[in-house]
Amino acid sequence: MSVEIALNPHDATCAGLSGRLLCFPHAGGAGERFQDWISGFAPVLDVRSITLPGRGALLNHIPVESWSSLLAAVVTKILPLTDRPYALFGHSFGALLAYETARALGAKGRVPNLLVVAGRAPQMATHEVAISGLPRVAFLKELEAIDGTPADVLANANLMDRVLPAVRADFTLLERYDADDAENHPPLDCPILAVGSDNDPRVPFDAVLGWRHRTRLRFECRLFAGDHFFPFSNPDFADSLFDYVDGSLNEHSKDFHRAG
Repeated sequence: MSVEIALNPHDATCAGLSGRLLCFPHAGGAGERFQDWISGFAPVLDVRSITLPGRGALLNHIPVESWSSLLAAVVTKILPLTDRPYALFGHSFGALLAYETARALGAKGRVPNLLVVAGRAPQMATHEVAISGLPRVAFLKELEAIDGTPADVLANANLMDRVLPAVRADFTLLERYDADDAENHPPLDCPILAVGSDNDPRVPFDAVLGWRHRTRLRFECRLFAGDHFFPFSNPDFADSLFDYVDGSLNEHSKDFHRAG
């Protein structure tokens, strides 16, 4: 089975020694979601975003419903980008994928210098009813309730026909994730910054705090104003993220280049 992962092209203005931030979107999301960060953080931070099959530039590719296949493809793409201090950021479903990617990269000796997650800790079961197999109308109602898909997109039948397979695939991955197994994962050898919002009906604050069990190093947790999609709706979040990531990677950059 062939899996394709698109990465936004490198911004030529990024300095050769800049840190790198790799971003994973929410369920059904594409890398274009982070376009403002890619342009806004250059040249200090080299931001790349991950687009999975079935959306964005890979709209005509078959979505993936297997964690093992997806992780193998993601790690293959990302490994060449671990040549400098780097961080992973994931939102919602993307937080889970970023975490599993960090585990897989750590197994290859390339653990990230920082993991930033906006979503539930992996060992925290969602307790939500599975929706990936619902009929079209019922599934669209669930997406509308989540409030992450614009109304005009939901009303565009032709567009939804094209993107629904990818959205269903991501929810299938979420529903197949073994939270009980995650409870026994060894803690990561990288710091974690967990971020949440004060008005998220899907991710309670204790589920964000649960990330403290997933690292043996520094853990920090920050709360922002907003709903489930606060990383994009809160105007202060991007700058706060940039400052934190840039400061963290600058610390590692000194050791990284001294060792080289």
